Amino acid sequence: MITRRTNHQRRHSAFKDKPVRRPMSQRYLEDELDAITREILHLAERSCFTCGSTKELQVGHLFERRHRHTRWDTSEKGNCHLQCARCNCAHEADRSKYENMFTIRFGERAFAEVADRAHSKLKLTYSDLLELLEEKEAQLKTLKGKAA
Repeated sequence: MITRRTNHQRRHSAFKDKPVRRPMSQRYLEDELDAITREILHLAERSCFTCGSTKELQVGHLFERRHRHTRWDTSEKGNCHLQCARCNCAHEADRSKYENMFTIRFGERAFAEVADRAHSKLKLTYSDLLELLEEKEAQLKTLKGKAA
């Protein structure tokens, strides 16, 4: 079977050391969504969510990546925001700084909504991932249109 990397995966060095996934497998879709989420956030945001730095920006997750309902949430009041490497690493040990900044910017209600989605017991199906991929590709296309 021929395996290939997607265009999004070829552009990002984070995927160079990863194994090539079987095209259109669930893991492949997750890798693709990770790459598109990274691109979307780098177009939508310009600085660290917690400290304002503009160096070494990474995708930070308010709730861990294992919570699949919010793993690729790129809305303004969503789970994913850019963070500098220092803040993103510090967040793993002490979540309070990121949580406090999120609550200050968007309020307790927005935090509770993201928390409810993150801890949802529903499973994301393969069809859900395909639909989410289409949504993210449309969002990326819109952002690239605005940037041009």
